[in-house]
Amino acid sequence: MHILVVSQFFHPEMGAPAARFGDLGSHFVRAGHRVTVLTTWPNFPNGRIYPGHVQRPTAREYHAGIEVIRTPILALGGAGAKHKALLYASFAGSAAVQALVQGVLGGLRPDIVIGTTPPPTVGHLSWLLAKAFGVPHVLDVRDIWPEAVVASGRVPAGPAMRLLEALNAVVLRHSAAVTTVSQGKRTRLAELGAQIDKVHVLPNGVDLERVDGEAEAQVEPARRWLRDVGVPDQRRIVLYAGVFNPAQGLDLLLDAARARRDQPGDDAHFVIVGDGSMRAHLLERIEKEGLTNVTLAGPVERALVAGLYRCAYVTVVILRARKDEHTVPSKLYEAMASRRPVALSADGEVARLAAQAGCGPVSAAGDLAGLSAGLDALLADSEAAARQGAAGREYVEKYNDRAMLAGDYLRLLAAAVDAARRA
Repeated sequence: MHILVVSQFFHPEMGAPAARFGDLGSHFVRAGHRVTVLTTWPNFPNGRIYPGHVQRPTAREYHAGIEVIRTPILALGGAGAKHKALLYASFAGSAAVQALVQGVLGGLRPDIVIGTTPPPTVGHLSWLLAKAFGVPHVLDVRDIWPEAVVASGRVPAGPAMRLLEALNAVVLRHSAAVTTVSQGKRTRLAELGAQIDKVHVLPNGVDLERVDGEAEAQVEPARRWLRDVGVPDQRRIVLYAGVFNPAQGLDLLLDAARARRDQPGDDAHFVIVGDGSMRAHLLERIEKEGLTNVTLAGPVERALVAGLYRCAYVTVVILRARKDEHTVPSKLYEAMASRRPVALSADGEVARLAAQAGCGPVSAAGDLAGLSAGLDALLADSEAAARQGAAGREYVEKYNDRAMLAGDYLRLLAAAVDAARRA
């Protein structure tokens, strides 16, 4: 098969959006399929083109055997809703033109099109492209927009959001298949218009072979990096690696660090790695409150994160309380794969998953006492911490290895292509 993936986010960007089809796509290629990703220049999460990348009308490159076609966007920076809307709309328009030009002049002839969302505009575009190419469409939904961003308070409800929901319903009803990352999202997508028998749960996961190789190679670079950013030697590292956006609720992690700061003999050091709209706020708190047991740095290359996980004593996965309870951050799987215990602060499906895995203490979103107690228990008992780290690794090996998930995804794609050809 020739698989066309439309994704606004891709390598070398950080986080789950870029990683999902970077990893799955490389496994599709290994299985003998051709994969093309239509994307833009790296700019996530701050909406600014990464240093060393210059936008051009088009560019073609390769990553892990995946053909990558890049198209320009209006990346002006800024975290406001208007800036984000401009970013998303400009990608949809630019990518539409790019795909049609590539189809006419570049020989782009996919057998199936996948649109991975959010933003939902990618799903609208990928569905139209599938129609133009006369091939089946698969909608991949990592988070349900616009309702998730409305519920978070980032954008108000109104006519524009209702229009997006109406367009989403059309795409849900008329896609050959819909894939999503949790059971709760499957149920909700059916309520929003998808046929339940066409919605398949293919969770996020981790490419264990890649991560193990990167971790082994990156442990020493990670140790050097930690020294370079000022992390004191002989400290046990409490690590958060990911996006610094409001949904993560990282103020709670600083509260936990503040509670430990003045404990006699405490050797825990909080390392917060990544980037996002909350960076300035977090740095201000660290300086103002004298949180000498916290280092905030990054972003860093994805490979180095695997080394940092290996250097950590415990990792933290944290989500602020939210109305939907079916979000499972992909960083949970990456943390469990490192064989380090995970202290989780979140509600809903992710809390149930972590409890089932036995990968570490689970506390409710926003519960400072619960998060602190969990960290206390892990730091007080290294043998129990090691057992929980091993349990997390065993869980992802069984349920969330991207090699296994890629096989499931390919069978779904092949069935959609076969059904379309028979029809």
